[in-house]
Amino acid sequence: MPHSSGGGHSSHGSHGSSRSSAVRYGKRYYRGANRYVYYRNGIPQYYFSDKPYTPQTAKREKIMEIFRNIISMIIGGIFAVSGLFSLPHKVKQDYDTEIYINDEAQLLTESETNEMEAAFRAFQDKTGVTPAFYTIFASGLEKQGVSLYDYSYNLYVNTFDDEKHWLVVYCMDDEKEYWQWEGIIGDDCESIISTDLENEFTQKLHRSLENNPEMLSASVINTFETIGNKTGRFSFGNISWAVLEMIIGGFFAFEAVRKIISLKNTDKADDPRLNSLQCPTAEKEPETVKCQYCGGEFVAGLHTTCPHCGAPVEDWE
Repeated sequence: MPHSSGGGHSSHGSHGSSRSSAVRYGKRYYRGANRYVYYRNGIPQYYFSDKPYTPQTAKREKIMEIFRNIISMIIGGIFAVSGLFSLPHKVKQDYDTEIYINDEAQLLTESETNEMEAAFRAFQDKTGVTPAFYTIFASGLEKQGVSLYDYSYNLYVNTFDDEKHWLVVYCMDDEKEYWQWEGIIGDDCESIISTDLENEFTQKLHRSLENNPEMLSASVINTFETIGNKTGRFSFGNISWAVLEMIIGGFFAFEAVRKIISLKNTDKADDPRLNSLQCPTAEKEPETVKCQYCGGEFVAGLHTTCPHCGAPVEDWE
């Protein structure tokens, strides 16, 4: 549904989670687990389980790791595509793009109306969004018993059957001493008109009307021209998050693909955990010694030869 893009009037300014799982293999001790040791680069590595690591376990873990990376690749791809579609892009003109300028309060000359229509057409060509401008008398609101916002919103939904217009309604009291205005914009315009640009439009138009209330058409034309020239620019407010989404999503997708390829090319028989041994103790880290020949470290009392270089274990103390 359309929403207010801002407005103003002459007397004031513009307005814990938890989770559990059946852990069979892990890096931390849990009740009932055994401690197993294997070696990598001369250093003991431990895992906890109720049974030793087997080729079947290695195969299952490899499949699960590939599956997790496929999910990561899909999520990363979704993020990247979402960021791509979040980039500012022109609104598709598959709707009635007729320019509506209805000067019921007779505040515009014929030449001003023509100039405004030309400016609106230029804004439409650049953004795909169609501006519309209406003027009314405050007495019309009083007869209907509605606010300017309600009047403007109803005018939008009763006039346009799309979400691609930007309607500005300017209201003047019968004595032409007090004025107010309201902007209503369709939600589909957000692909090119960010919230920051809506706010800038509100501030610029209201400031211009306050400084030069007699230059209504010039204020409206200049404001639409300024905002039109800023659409699609790279700025923190409108597309930096989209770019960040693309970078993060692309990185995760790339890393996932790289890991999948690496896992497919890895022989599960090379997993050092397949050669693991059960340690004497589970809750406490066992005592280790260093080989006097290669300097490799291993669990004391578990080997007759050094698991790194094959040298016979002797009493080195």
